[in-house]
Amino acid sequence: MEGDEHQRLIRGVARGRRWLSEIINGHIPDLEALARRESRSPRSIRMTLSLALLDPVLIRAAIDGRLLRGYGVTRLADLPARFEDQWAALGLSRPH
Repeated sequence: MEGDEHQRLIRGVARGRRWLSEIINGHIPDLEALARRESRSPRSIRMTLSLALLDPVLIRAAIDGRLLRGYGVTRLADLPARFEDQWAALGLSRPH
């Protein structure tokens, strides 16, 4: 993962975590309200929110460049919630 892609991932994870916190804490009533506020589609919001649920080990591997080329933000968005399933969906084994 190259510099710009690193930054996209870091910003996406941070934004997803912030939005998730706003939803959980009741500051935003639902995804549609968040989409309107951010001038994005609900699908874009869901994809960014999914980055907040990535395995921290997977995020670190991506930032450190230990994932194969092509494993950027787009490929990491919309993965399953379970950490093990995220790795499996990418066709990778989770390091121990």
